[in-house]
Order: sequence, then structure tokens, then C-alpha cells
Amino acid sequence: MKYRTILLLILIAFLFLQYRYLNRVNNDFEIFQIENPLKSQFEGITDQSYPSIFTNVSKNFFSLQNYSLENINSMSKNSKEQLNKNIRKHFSYYNVPLCLNSKVDIVSEPENTSNLITRQNNYRLCICQLKGTKNIVLFSPKQGKYLYPDKQGNKSKIDFYKSDLLQYPKLSETKYIEVILYPGQMLYIPYNWWYSYNTTEDSFAVYHSSDSVFSRFLIK
Repeated sequence: MKYRTILLLILIAFLFLQYRYLNRVNNDFEIFQIENPLKSQFEGITDQSYPSIFTNVSKNFFSLQNYSLENINSMSKNSKEQLNKNIRKHFSYYNVPLCLNSKVDIVSEPENTSNLITRQNNYRLCICQLKGTKNIVLFSPKQGKYLYPDKQGNKSKIDFYKSDLLQYPKLSETKYIEVILYPGQMLYIPYNWWYSYNTTEDSFAVYHSSDSVFSRFLIK
């Protein structure tokens, strides 16, 4: 009984430390950039919870630059399935350690597509441009109170690029980072940061989220 109690206390302490670690937030307005890092480098950088840009991470798919979005979307079923399979396999490299579940969305978006400001609520989210460019604005967690979030706290009423921002006066109190994501570049958005994007050209991009066995159940 004594040993069970000790083991239980150790387990509780371990889970508490994991909870504290996984729910830490970073509000510093810094951004890192590195070219095609090794897995250990990638994990070391993302572990610091700063927005980060990784360049030249999708050179295997650079030939997509030679095709229009219409060409890509009208590929034969077999070719499209093979392309999607290769993309998913490639980006599984960036899964969080002890990955419990991951999702790779391969998205075609015409020029001038945008989204409502959204809270990043996965442990890890990476957006990689394979074709075209997009502008992305990033707000730190403590800026969320100025972003007119919904009741669930996950989505804003505001499309940063298309809404009349004069209707949302609290937005003027925010600080944010704006980046331009080019083909071959991947942006890591830390947990609890907010983001909005607008495609400045026809875009073919990968949205890759992943959670670990711990983050799936312990992040808020």
C-alpha cells in the first residue's frame, strides 16, 4: 500500500508538471527563422513557443510552381491521391513527439481568400505554402481580450483583412506580427496564439496540426 501511494503521488506530480508545461504561454513579440532544420532543431525551436518560420521545407513539391491551381485541382484521381499521400507522409515528420493524433489539411484557396481571426487551440499548428503567397497576422494570447472572441473563446467576429476595423475600436489597442509566407516556407503558430490570413495569390497550402498523448487531455 505504501509503494502504491508513493507511485500515485509521483504520477500526480508528473501530470501536474506536464499540465504546467503544456499550458505555458509566450506573449513576446519575437519570431524565429531557420532553414530546413533537423528534427531535433525543429523541436528545440518550437519548444520555446515563439512563432517561427522554417524555410525550404517542401523542396520535394517545388514542381507545383509550374502548375496553375486549376491544373492541380483537375489532376486525375490517382495522381491527386498520390500527391496527397506524399504530402501527408512528408509533413508527418513535424508531428509533436508522442503524437496521439495529427491532421493534415491540403487546401486550395483562390486569391483574396481570408478567415476570421482564430485561436490556435492545438498543441502544434504549422502552415506551409506549397504554391502562392499569403499574409498572416499573429496576436499573442493576452491580445485575445481585444479581438471580440465568441463565447467559446476560439473565434473572433473579425476578418482582419476584410472587416471594417473601425467597427471594432478595441482592435486598435492590440499589438501583432504580420508575416508574408512564400512557397517552401512553413509557419509554426504556438498554442493559444491568434491568427488571420489573406491569400495574395492563388494558394495551395498545408495546414498541419498535432497533439501528443499529454496535450490532448491536459491543455485548456
